[in-house]
Amino acid sequence: MGIGMTLEDSWGGDITTAAIAHLAHSTPEEFRFTSTDVNSYVTVSTADGAPQRVNGFMSASTAPGLGITPKMDVLGKPVVVVE
Repeated sequence: MGIGMTLEDSWGGDITTAAIAHLAHSTPEEFRFTSTDVNSYVTVSTADGAPQRVNGFMSASTAPGLGITPKMDVLGKPVVVVE
């Protein structure tokens, strides 16, 4: 039995693309159907270091976490802060 899954919390965005790249790299190839760089669909960058498509392929960062630095001035103030 196969399970289909889509990871998108926005149509585009560097943070989402970084999460997709890591999920794709950690999924065995026989179970991976497709992944996409949704950040190519938007004009505003929300993080530095996000994966970019090169010759039809993208790679996840090897830096800690998602390997990106969110641009807080672009994202704006948090909606919720949990302490």
